[in-house]
Amino acid sequence: MSIRSILLKNAGAGAWSKVSIILVRIVQVPLLLSILGVDDFGRWTVLYSLPSWLNLTNMGFGNVAANDMAMSSAAGDLPAARQAFATASGLILAIGVVGIGLISAVVPFLPWCAFLKAPVARHDEIVRGVLFLSASIFVTFFLDVSLGRFRAARKTHTSVLICSFFPWIDLLALMVTLPFTHRFDFLGLSLLGSTLVCCVVYQWLSRRAIPSIVFNLRDFRRERLPGLFRKGLAFQAFPLGNALLYQASIMIVQAVLGPASVAIYSTTRTLVRTVNQSMELVNASIWPELSRLFGLGELKKASRLHRVSVEITLLLSFGGVLFLAIFGPWLYHLWVGKSLTLSRPLMIVFLLPIPFNALWFTSSVVHMATNQHAGLARRYLGAALLSAISCYFLARFAGLEGAALSSLVMDLLLIPYVLKHSLYLTGDSWHEFIRGRELLTWKKRIA
Repeated sequence: MSIRSILLKNAGAGAWSKVSIILVRIVQVPLLLSILGVDDFGRWTVLYSLPSWLNLTNMGFGNVAANDMAMSSAAGDLPAARQAFATASGLILAIGVVGIGLISAVVPFLPWCAFLKAPVARHDEIVRGVLFLSASIFVTFFLDVSLGRFRAARKTHTSVLICSFFPWIDLLALMVTLPFTHRFDFLGLSLLGSTLVCCVVYQWLSRRAIPSIVFNLRDFRRERLPGLFRKGLAFQAFPLGNALLYQASIMIVQAVLGPASVAIYSTTRTLVRTVNQSMELVNASIWPELSRLFGLGELKKASRLHRVSVEITLLLSFGGVLFLAIFGPWLYHLWVGKSLTLSRPLMIVFLLPIPFNALWFTSSVVHMATNQHAGLARRYLGAALLSAISCYFLARFAGLEGAALSSLVMDLLLIPYVLKHSLYLTGDSWHEFIRGRELLTWKKRIA
């Protein structure tokens, strides 16, 4: 298949995936708001976001292995692809077992009720909820490794289509549970059950996609561990940075402004991030093909793919910002009803950083797809930390609007480095990149 046909399949599957996520949120947020109430909805939002920090413990092995599997398969080296799969799978299994044990020993002794401003009698309920949500995070680690099998088979679009139904299964689990109980522990248990079902189905289908890559202990290679640790540790800067950028900001708003403010802040950000979802669609579409092109050594095609992708992302960002600036308040009211009142200044402040984000976000995929992401990882983590610090001070002095503005710090710090290094990796030049116009000729030039 040509690069163009693969990209179109990836984009089509990704578009449905993003629409699926948006539809789930359209249903889920008003459902939880109406049943749990504003305060408990804010508490559940905080509780649900906290285990996301555990994504740091997978050490990025899945992402590194998926890239290695795609590049090795493109080069015709299936034994190396199997070794990457087996080594990463074994490590992730060990991390999950140890992680669940440690979480179970620590979580019961934390002051959850004081932090969430909940009655003391709910302590055990909250503890069990955190444990179940944490366990579901560890289960999802296996999805990253299995993604490599779909990439190796050039069937990333199939993987995306499969994963697009997972949020619906989670929503179904919540809808089955909520008529019987509003307790956080039972809600967490229902999500753990749905995650297990999704993981088993995904593993089975990924093996069918490329039967030649299977788990076998004989393919486990200790000599691959240093490379996995080095590259994986760098990959962990991204989920840690995301946690600082998104989950930490929710906790800061909770601590400074309270649970009702969390509800307004999180729902407004969710609406605005529909624009970011479109940019993530571009990233997901080009990532596997970039890995393949670098595995084949075709830098000219990689540079053209990079240019056209950045152009598309910029167009999507400006179009999305304009659309939400006009129709955002109406959509918000239609979405959450009268339970919450949108702050128009808050939405405008959330929209402001999006064009800046578009300048570097898609370009960063070049670093990731080639496992040449160590420099970006350090800068991403530092920028996210500065953004979280600024979120605290801006929230104290400027309320929700100040907290929302803090994300602009990251974009301004990352733009110069990301673009410069992406051009270096693809063998491109500033002159050719700035000239642009790739979007007008990509059908002819990327074949």
